[in-house]
Amino acid sequence: MKKLQNTILGLMILGTPSLAGADEWVTMSAPIFPQVLVLYEHEGTNFPATPEEELALVQEASLIFEELLVECQPDYPGIVLTGPEDPPLTPTELNANFDLVARCSYEKHTAKPYWIPQLVDDVDICGSEMGEGWRMPTEADLVAFTDDDFVFLQETLTTTADGEWWGGFYFSMRIFVRAEDGTLAVGDLTPGVAVRVTPLPYQQGFSSTMHLEGGVVLRCLRETTIE
Repeated sequence: MKKLQNTILGLMILGTPSLAGADEWVTMSAPIFPQVLVLYEHEGTNFPATPEEELALVQEASLIFEELLVECQPDYPGIVLTGPEDPPLTPTELNANFDLVARCSYEKHTAKPYWIPQLVDDVDICGSEMGEGWRMPTEADLVAFTDDDFVFLQETLTTTADGEWWGGFYFSMRIFVRAEDGTLAVGDLTPGVAVRVTPLPYQQGFSSTMHLEGGVVLRCLRETTIE
């Protein structure tokens, strides 16, 4: 049976005891937001020509939730900062953090959840920006979650129904995933949905090198084993 934990920074952790006596943990992050004014200058015909240029664009555009919490708190005092030994945030505190970080990321950085799919497909953004061990979730990861896990994800990683529009949009439950066939796709973490993984919502005339306004966010996943 999986053990569920909430963390102080808006991360979800699922733990499964292994037969060897160790705890196997899966952690899912808050989204990485792109600064869209940076991306807009490099999309379509201006898309980077080399892997090195793609990586440089990712590093210039990316904003990490944990860093935004600290940066934004002085100007958005409703943000609650806690330490490793503090208890988990309450649902009200989580809602406030998600809403206020979303507003701050937009108002201070013009960030929106509008990644360029080709960048997400080509660059290991999770590894580059979150560090070793972090990766994009896969279709297999979503298949392994239980119904209770999806309920916990929704309660932990996005705002509740009475939260502001900001948090629900920026901290969407629709995420980029690597599908079983290796393509970039959309995974839905919402409890009770019939189809978990669907193709990217490209419209007529859309190119993968243009930013996607489909409400799809980039979350990262990490697996660890604790003896």
